[in-house]
Amino acid sequence: MKKKILNHTSIMIVLAVLITFLAASVVTYSKFNTYMQNGVREEARYICLSMEECGDTFLSKRLRAVSSSRVTLIQKDGTVLFDSQTSPEKLENHSNRPEFMEAEKDGKSESIRYSETFAKKTFYYAVRLDNGNVLRVGKTVDSVYSTWISSLAVLGILMVLVLILEFAFVERQTRELIKPINDLDLEHPLNNVCYEELRPLLVRVDEQNRQIRQQVKELKEAEKIRKEFSANVSHELKTPLMSISGYAELMMNGMVPADHVQEFSGRIYHEAVRLSNLVADIIQLSRLDESNSEVPFEEVDLYELAEDVQNNLRHPAEKKNISLELTGSSEKIQGVRHVLYEMFFNIADNAVRYTEQNGHVRIMVGNRKGNPFYCVVDDGIGIPKSEQGRIFERFYRVDKSHSRQTGGTGLGLSIVKHGATLHHAQIHVESEQGEGTRMEIVFPGEDQAQG
Repeated sequence: MKKKILNHTSIMIVLAVLITFLAASVVTYSKFNTYMQNGVREEARYICLSMEECGDTFLSKRLRAVSSSRVTLIQKDGTVLFDSQTSPEKLENHSNRPEFMEAEKDGKSESIRYSETFAKKTFYYAVRLDNGNVLRVGKTVDSVYSTWISSLAVLGILMVLVLILEFAFVERQTRELIKPINDLDLEHPLNNVCYEELRPLLVRVDEQNRQIRQQVKELKEAEKIRKEFSANVSHELKTPLMSISGYAELMMNGMVPADHVQEFSGRIYHEAVRLSNLVADIIQLSRLDESNSEVPFEEVDLYELAEDVQNNLRHPAEKKNISLELTGSSEKIQGVRHVLYEMFFNIADNAVRYTEQNGHVRIMVGNRKGNPFYCVVDDGIGIPKSEQGRIFERFYRVDKSHSRQTGGTGLGLSIVKHGATLHHAQIHVESEQGEGTRMEIVFPGEDQAQG
């Protein structure tokens, strides 16, 4: 940044100095030229006055002492009577010279032309005298040019000095300008805002810092969950496999009495079913972990899904003489059908699993203030207050022994949580230990829905 500022400033300074130098050169040349012409006019006037007092002898006796200009006295017929810088005999007739002819006519004249005598561009000023002769004073433009060149040399030296001073000043100012920026604490940029113009940028940096810290925190939490999940998966898969392996080994070695073979076969089947359910839930969770806003949504009737759930749980409920009731009406949302079904089924399945004999489970579908909802209420064993914050963790079980007996995998409510996140829904849980549980999923209304 410092180098960029220095480069840009240096270019601007050089351009400014060059433009100033060129402008000064033009003005200086013009001024010198004007000064020279005015000097020639004044010199001609002075010579005229001197000749009136001293006569023509002034030219031959005293002129060279007071003037460096070329002074020529021309007779009416163009014959050169006197020239301060060459012999009159060597000069041709001047009757055809523009300044002579014009002075003869108008009394005075001036011109800038090429002098054939000296082969130089010359400024002439001519005045007609009272006796009819013409006095002409001339000065070569080269003299103006050489004076101008001399002044340019001085001006150039001054410009170089100005450039050096400017570069030193800009270097110092740039260093002082950049120093507060270099000293900024980018971890806490708003603690010391060196320039108000930078505040919008620093606010954005601070916001990005917060986002990065939050993302790092989430990544660490995700990594922790992943490690715990891997360990839990290994443990959960190992348990039924060891049971199946143990029962099968006993039967293979003939260590199970004939009248207990059916019992051991049932245990193997039960563990195999639990293992199958566990694998299915793990696969479902993995799919939900990979889901994002690009998952295709479709119109889904929540009441129809609830009916499917009721039908699939009717047999387990009847085995425990549980009343499984469905109330409500059609409510349609945009969602992923199979994910919604898994969510609804897992909540209702938990209610049936953890409700004692002769209990009641009620499934409700409805709309509250524009928000569709799915709700399951049971009068089962309930969830202790201290445990309610953890029920959506993977493999977390409130009653581990009871969960294994009922065939639960510990992943059902994790699937519910992931599905709710996918559908931008909220989960509300109300439970009293020994009295029952109410679990509700509230979906966003049409004006809030995303997907």
